[in-house]
Amino acid sequence: MNPGQDDPVLSALNRFFAVFPSGPLGAEEIGLIECRGRVLTVNINAAINSPNFSRALVEGFLVNVADIESAGDNNPVELNIKGTIDVGKTFDGVISTGSCMEVFTGSFIPDGPYAVVRYMDITRTGGSIRITRSFNKGDNIEATGCEIKKGDIILKGGTRISPKEIMTLAGQGILSVKVTKKQEVAVFCSGNEIIPPSEQLRPGYVWDANSYTLLAQIEEYGGIPLFNGVIKDDLNAFKTALINGLSRADMAVISGGTAIGGKEFIAELINSSGKPGVVVNGVPMRSGKPLIMGVIDKKPIVCVAGYPPESLRGFDLFGKPTIERLLGIV
Repeated sequence: MNPGQDDPVLSALNRFFAVFPSGPLGAEEIGLIECRGRVLTVNINAAINSPNFSRALVEGFLVNVADIESAGDNNPVELNIKGTIDVGKTFDGVISTGSCMEVFTGSFIPDGPYAVVRYMDITRTGGSIRITRSFNKGDNIEATGCEIKKGDIILKGGTRISPKEIMTLAGQGILSVKVTKKQEVAVFCSGNEIIPPSEQLRPGYVWDANSYTLLAQIEEYGGIPLFNGVIKDDLNAFKTALINGLSRADMAVISGGTAIGGKEFIAELINSSGKPGVVVNGVPMRSGKPLIMGVIDKKPIVCVAGYPPESLRGFDLFGKPTIERLLGIV
């Protein structure tokens, strides 16, 4: 069984994708503050361990586990408080036998056979604490590199950067990344009856909603929309506009005009504009007839219905994954 053969959308995309190359089509380095929504071109390796030092997970006291290994209700162990390790400070000493140090969440913890004992697990009297149970080395301590080891791959190429990825990068001190260049998408709306919303609406005409919708969708999915206007139902004029638009863009989107006067206007337009031409002519799904996909000189063209709700839906199903393919999203 071929993957997607029972899914008309996936089957159509597989046929379409087989005819033009995947991205990324170029890269640029940008700062962390502007990279939300962009797509990484290369793997990112951790620059440091995370955390980069062992730290206390709770507030309490740092103790040597050897001091309290025999502690119990009938054998309480008393330890002298020798000082504190404040957050943001280091400590290069040792916890001597019979002593402890007060720590706070995030306090630096030195290497050694230590555990952090919570306030609720001790009784404090003046300058000492009493413990009635044993603890294991590392209890309530977050060890160096337990989240991320230096050199580990923390983000893979092809990942779209969200606030979560920005958090990871900032936590590693990585302030710029190499991302895929945004793909430029030429947008055309077809129809003699389509007029801009700025004009007075008159019988027989409809305001252009698809242009605004497609421009917003393209931008949301990571492309740069290039609006080429509302094109009248003239094959030669549209052909010239399409070829010119593709000369400046990486992809084209056309809404409307699938069938005019009983002819497959858009299919004829694509086939006459370059090779290989139409790859998918209709998809066996609800309102799938107006969906046409073609390729001209390795540049994809996605054609959606003229009816605005179906244009929106068609672009979500076929335009979005096409942009993602050009961006190299995995």
